[in-house]
Amino acid sequence: MPTQVSSQEALTWINKSLRQRRDIGLLNAIVNTLFEPPSPFDPKARRKPRAGFVLGAILFASALFCFCYFNFARS
Repeated sequence: MPTQVSSQEALTWINKSLRQRRDIGLLNAIVNTLFEPPSPFDPKARRKPRAGFVLGAILFASALFCFCYFNFARS
């Protein structure tokens, strides 16, 4: 006869199992969107940012600089 497991024990097992998986989570989804896929030959190597992300960051920074310059510095 199989052993009975309480709901709290089952929840603990599920949480432990999900914490061991690195491919689940919002943070990993964001990182995968912003950076190139990891190298299969060197998984510990640093990941390069995607070109679209770099371009967007540069455009955002320049727009923010222009906004601050024309609204605050030229008084």
